[in-house]
Amino acid sequence: MSSKYTFNKQTDIIEYDNIIESSPQGTIFSKSYFLNYLKVDYQLWNVKQGAQTKAVICLTTSPDKKKIILNDYIIYGGVIFNIDPTRIETKRRSEEFKITEFVIEKLNKKFKKIDMQLSPEFKDIRPFKWFNYHKKNKKKFVIETKFTSYINLSNKDLKNFLKSNLYNQMETVRRYDYRSAIKEGATLTLSKDTSTFMSYYSKMFEKNKIVSKDNLKKLKSLISNLIKIKKGLMFHVKDNKKNILYTLFYIWDKKKAYYYLGAGNPKVVKSWQGVFGHCEIFKYLNEKYAINLIDLEGVNSPLRGWFKLSLGGSLTSYYRVKI
Repeated sequence: MSSKYTFNKQTDIIEYDNIIESSPQGTIFSKSYFLNYLKVDYQLWNVKQGAQTKAVICLTTSPDKKKIILNDYIIYGGVIFNIDPTRIETKRRSEEFKITEFVIEKLNKKFKKIDMQLSPEFKDIRPFKWFNYHKKNKKKFVIETKFTSYINLSNKDLKNFLKSNLYNQMETVRRYDYRSAIKEGATLTLSKDTSTFMSYYSKMFEKNKIVSKDNLKKLKSLISNLIKIKKGLMFHVKDNKKNILYTLFYIWDKKKAYYYLGAGNPKVVKSWQGVFGHCEIFKYLNEKYAINLIDLEGVNSPLRGWFKLSLGGSLTSYYRVKI
């Protein structure tokens, strides 16, 4: 492996966050404030060529720091490149490949287990696929292709939503749901109060106890802090009687907004509540914050996948790598 690179602990947090902000692979889930608000064990590393930082690596780790593990509330992470975007594609692709090979070698020596979920903008999975390729009886990466849905809001006039291109791209049943919500007097409101969401969200998992009380506490802290620094918005979908039917929490960075979490009222349910909520939020984020791209974050189960894609998005892949 080329020795021109060095692997180092990332100690300059300002530089790190600036790279996350500018890199195509950087997302809000790797920002230092997000990791700190969530109170997770994490490590930040970099790859340098001389004095220049060519990539940063965001890892969530086990408490003993011996394993790279996933966290349910951190969607993307791993390798984030810091390469001149004006370089010709062949040069950039070649350098990213070499950096990834170098990172894999270092992580494999340092950690007993590796489990990472990469950004959708991490395109070249070959270094993971080819690790130990010619070595029999040597461990190899398990690569899982996952999917999300991107909603492109650029060049779409959303003010008259019923006549917009986005509305016309939605499945027929979703257009019907949206019209039904309008007809029944549905409204969307903003709230800084997280209690309704946490109540609905915790009740979804009450029976099987998938989410621990400690994780719920950490999640509430994360959401509250993201709202405070104006990187998150809590929305309530209400019926004409002002019942809160559904709560949706969106977050964003410089590049896009993400549908992070949602939870419904277990006692009052309308078929249109999710569709109306998302569509109104698309309009709001586009008009208020000039956001042109939405990541609906995960279409990896049949019902959830069909629902999110029926809102008119494009299927986008990303990778989970394990060894």
